[in-house]
Amino acid sequence: MATLLMEHGFTPDICGSATELRERIREGAGAVLLTEEALELAQIPELLDRLRSQPFWSELPVIILTHGGESRLARLLDLAATAAGVLTILERPIGSGTLVRTIEVAIRSRRRQYQVRDLIAESRSQISALKENERLIRMQEERLRKVEKLAAAGQLAASLAHEINNPLEAVTNALYILQNFSGLSAESLQLADTATNELARVSRIVKQSLSYYRVDRSPREVDLSELLEESLRIFQEKFRKADLQIEARIHPQTNILGFPDEMRQAVDNLLLNAVEATPKGGRLCVSLRLTKDWKGENPSGMARLTISDTGCGISGSQLSQLFEPFFTTKAEKGNGLGLWVVRGIVAKHEGSIKIRSSTKTENRGTTVSILWPLAKSIMNAGTDH
Repeated sequence: MATLLMEHGFTPDICGSATELRERIREGAGAVLLTEEALELAQIPELLDRLRSQPFWSELPVIILTHGGESRLARLLDLAATAAGVLTILERPIGSGTLVRTIEVAIRSRRRQYQVRDLIAESRSQISALKENERLIRMQEERLRKVEKLAAAGQLAASLAHEINNPLEAVTNALYILQNFSGLSAESLQLADTATNELARVSRIVKQSLSYYRVDRSPREVDLSELLEESLRIFQEKFRKADLQIEARIHPQTNILGFPDEMRQAVDNLLLNAVEATPKGGRLCVSLRLTKDWKGENPSGMARLTISDTGCGISGSQLSQLFEPFFTTKAEKGNGLGLWVVRGIVAKHEGSIKIRSSTKTENRGTTVSILWPLAKSIMNAGTDH
């Protein structure tokens, strides 16, 4: 039979065992030709039963040659009929022409099945491509919305900067006169100096907002611990009025390469958010320590600034929107730019920021963590978790 099929252009593969037959089917047989006696081979019943699990597009043609009449292998023939999608039974003796035509029909059917398979795979690929295009379009639309928000933020910043500059100059002149007043006490002079420094910082922030963080100067080494302690001193009066308990654990001489005014702006924004979110009698914890990055993969070390409060917390649905411009949880009290600006400052310093929050009574509050890359001067000083 193999010689006959080869003469008619087929490529028969004679299998000496059920295991070999199963392997040929797995590789992609066009049809299976069995004698009734072969059904008695070990594993053939199992093989036929496995044909039930063919892919939905596949119906492997199975041709069985029998002796005719009442078959002694009727049970296995029934199994073959149930398992195989296309079963053909030919009684022997059989003419060569009948066998060849039967094989031709089986192979033609199998080829169409493979064509269907390829069409299905192509359709799936096209559907996947369409879904990917839809995803890209949604991403582009989201980027466009963010660009529009950024443009609005830029216009707002420019307008505010223009309006704030004039009164700032007047206050600066008044402080200058006050500092040079001979009758000023030492304590009052110190307060005037503090006010002058803070006013100068506000003026620099206003100027920066006009360009929205276009880098026009070089970063320098900043002691983040000193900057943080200075912010806590400035906020002392706010803490007192809010009746907050302050816990501070600050690692000394934590040097960061960056822009001190912007870093101070980020710290002050976070402290202000914590104060406004925490009811009277609440607790505010500030921590600065050396560590590694979030995945523990940065051997050079990072500085982790953590600000935690026992405020009202933020719902899970709002957490994903916190860094979007103009999104606020403070209703009419906020403009929705604070955390957006903070994230921009952190990103500019090649750091990262995470926020965890809970509204549950037993652990209500919010924790903001920022990782700042350490300056090279202390990268080799060692880190801890």
